[in-house]
Amino acid sequence: MSSGVYLKAGAETPHRQGLLGDYYDRFVNWMTGRGYSVYTMRRLLWHVTYFGRYLKRRRVESIDQLEGSSGRRLLVSYARCLKRKGYSRRYAGVRAFVRALREAGALAPASPPEAPSLSEIQEYVIFLRDQRGICEGNIHGRYIYYLGNFMRFLGWREDDACMPPFGISDIDRFIEHISVRLKRSTVRIATGVLRGFVRFLYQTGKRDADLSPLITSPRQYKLQSLPVVLQWSDVRKILGTVDRSTRNGTRDYAILVLLASYGLRAGEAAHLKLEDIDWRRKTIHIAPGKTGKGRWLPLTPQAGKAVIQYLKHGRPRSEYREIFLLQQAPRTPINYGSISLLVSRCIRRVGLDPPHRGAHVLRHSFAAHLFRAGASLKGVGDLLGHQHPESTHIYTKSVADRLREVALEVPGVK
Repeated sequence: MSSGVYLKAGAETPHRQGLLGDYYDRFVNWMTGRGYSVYTMRRLLWHVTYFGRYLKRRRVESIDQLEGSSGRRLLVSYARCLKRKGYSRRYAGVRAFVRALREAGALAPASPPEAPSLSEIQEYVIFLRDQRGICEGNIHGRYIYYLGNFMRFLGWREDDACMPPFGISDIDRFIEHISVRLKRSTVRIATGVLRGFVRFLYQTGKRDADLSPLITSPRQYKLQSLPVVLQWSDVRKILGTVDRSTRNGTRDYAILVLLASYGLRAGEAAHLKLEDIDWRRKTIHIAPGKTGKGRWLPLTPQAGKAVIQYLKHGRPRSEYREIFLLQQAPRTPINYGSISLLVSRCIRRVGLDPPHRGAHVLRHSFAAHLFRAGASLKGVGDLLGHQHPESTHIYTKSVADRLREVALEVPGVK
């Protein structure tokens, strides 16, 4: 056949039927351009065909119904259906199909989770964005997430127009509920979100009483725990574990060099784009992320050379602008989780066993290395993209505590 997937006449007929059949050629071309094998393409096409039959049973008549919150619910419903029947692997084709349609413009791009459709929460989100200056990542990752969970804990459903009534006992029960599975610092974030929300309700006249003083957070002392910091000699050993003769190796080495040279977060490295490096001016742009604070930094010779080697010899051809891509199909941009796993593997490879082994270990080690070299608190904070000096101060305690390990033995006075 013209698609190159099936050679036998009529073999592709089942895939061309139904609501999703009109997108058969588009999906096949998408998979072909991203290096899928013929075997994998056939398997994913059947996944999509099963999904089309599910949509027919649900009386879905338009591909547009896969967009927005209703589309998200539909996809989640299908994933749960597959899980109940023991066919969870069939969702891989659906995930690839939806991505292909989004990239082709047939479906709207994925949007972050929407705030619950309650006027009070919608107004609070506007307040956070316009008055508090909270970046979108934190609004969706913290405020909307925890407020949505709290509303659902109270019994709210998405088609309910009114916010369920609640008191301090309901908030206490919710905090107790999440404390079972979350660490203390995360529970503090959740209680802070709830405290700010109920204060907003009182200040805007939506509640008669201010419950915020009654919401207590788990006690956590400043600097009670130290970040995991490696000796700089160990960081060099980690960089030396990568086999740079392979395509994956050139990519992994470039990522590790950037993490160690700039103290990047895993997400910052994953989101780096080709245009973020100005080769003429020898600078690199770290896009706004967790704190909404972007920064331009000088491109070090080692980092520049590592990235060039990857672009020349390791990066597959792609229309994606992100620098670091997966080597296997569909050759999409690498995500922050894969970067943390990469660092973890390299740390184990050199025989180290710190309590934490993700990408943040290199970030912490970079900061501590700068302090040992005499850098100022503000200078380190600016390089790391910190908003507040308190975020950087923990590294000074880490370096100070290291003095105990190298303290000289003082002879007794006679």
